[in-house]
Amino acid sequence: MRRFTVPALSTTVLLLAASTVPACGSDNADPGGGGGDDAGCVGFSCPQDGGPKPGCVGLECKQETCEGTATTSLTGVVLDPAGKVPVYNATVYVPNATPDAIAEGVTTCDRCDAKVSGAPVVITSSDTAGAFKLDNVPVGDKIPLVIQIGKWRRQVEIANVPKCVSTALDAGQTRLPRNRNEGSIPRIALATGAADPLQCLLKKIGIDESEFGVAGSDARIHLYAGGGFDDSGTPRNASSSFASGPNFASAESLWASATELKKYDVVMLACEGTENDTVQHKPSTAKQAVYDYAKAGGRLFTTHYHHTFFSNSPDAAPKGVAQWTDKPPPVNGDPLMNAAQADIVGTFPKALAMKEWLTKQSALTAGKLSMVDARHNVDGVNAGGLDWIQAISTNSSVPGLAGQTAVQYLSFNAPVAAPDDQVCGRVVFTNLHVGAGTEGAAKDDPTQPFPTSCQTQNLSPQQKALEFMLFDLSSCVQKDDGAIVPPR
Repeated sequence: MRRFTVPALSTTVLLLAASTVPACGSDNADPGGGGGDDAGCVGFSCPQDGGPKPGCVGLECKQETCEGTATTSLTGVVLDPAGKVPVYNATVYVPNATPDAIAEGVTTCDRCDAKVSGAPVVITSSDTAGAFKLDNVPVGDKIPLVIQIGKWRRQVEIANVPKCVSTALDAGQTRLPRNRNEGSIPRIALATGAADPLQCLLKKIGIDESEFGVAGSDARIHLYAGGGFDDSGTPRNASSSFASGPNFASAESLWASATELKKYDVVMLACEGTENDTVQHKPSTAKQAVYDYAKAGGRLFTTHYHHTFFSNSPDAAPKGVAQWTDKPPPVNGDPLMNAAQADIVGTFPKALAMKEWLTKQSALTAGKLSMVDARHNVDGVNAGGLDWIQAISTNSSVPGLAGQTAVQYLSFNAPVAAPDDQVCGRVVFTNLHVGAGTEGAAKDDPTQPFPTSCQTQNLSPQQKALEFMLFDLSSCVQKDDGAIVPPR
């Protein structure tokens, strides 16, 4: 993995994006980067009789020229750990060296404008159907293949790659890892909330139950106990333990300092049913710590009333990215409406990709995303933020509320307003809930111990949108309203 310098920070970077790119030839600085395009090649440096280039290194020497338009290729679909849902914008490549170990926690700036670890021979990324095609693949037995997005990484071995034909890989070969024995999973902290079983999303996407634990354990997912109110503001306890023990540490201990937060690659905060913004639960120091974590390179996933970390932040930067609000709830406890028909309104490449991905997942009805428990916490997005999804309120219980626009999903990079080459972290805020999906009489219950709290297995349309958000959040940082940065 290549290293580069951001002011005051030396960083190891992983890159993800959007087209097959043969690497550029071996040299002392980048062993194993060759193969591919020999147009205009003249003399003894060219492949002889379809063989490898003189001076090739490692798997470059197994790349062979085909006749006509034929190519040696691998095709497949990158899937989530469950092997069910395609993953957009995952990097797929054949490495010519052992990929660097992935650092745990926020120690580096994972940006999209640096080279992928492992000196790729050929490299590509998955499209909005999760599909990929790698051309000019080395020929022979035991060819390594890496599938990666952010700190999710799995390496498999292709038993045999025949010359000049396309080989289709099965789902078992191209899904992301379910546990540490299969590959790398980011270290994730998740604070529970009594209004939404967000922890169930991670179980639904296929992470093994053995990878869930408490703070200090070697599990990849650490659960913390958040606040306890349901959607109507009625006090109740959030999930705070495993069914077989032990109890979770408190959410206050998670967001107490940036140092604690930076132990994790991703931090997820489930809806508590109210802002719960007390000196004891969310002091100003915690709000500052949350933003400092994002500035350092953290990935932060927040929902509903956790807008208070930004709307009431002591730092003007996150406070200014949106027009934060909290409309007074009507009698039914829902300040927007029970069932919202939301539009993907972003016109930048990632938002368009999200809409296309959701369409292919049959998650949209007449182009709209059905949302349950939608709320009105954001009137609009300012400079520094990006507006992805909006809904129009139809609730007339509060005078003047009906017809108003409510942003349902926004994101911003951190530090806010920093030059593109100094941006390191990412934050998303969404009003989508996990617990809104049901299967028959079963329903995920945010008050029950884990994994008893998780009763459903299949993803609802809005849960599919949440999965897209999670993997996109996990990926490398780039200017999100710009063109997708291709891997190299």
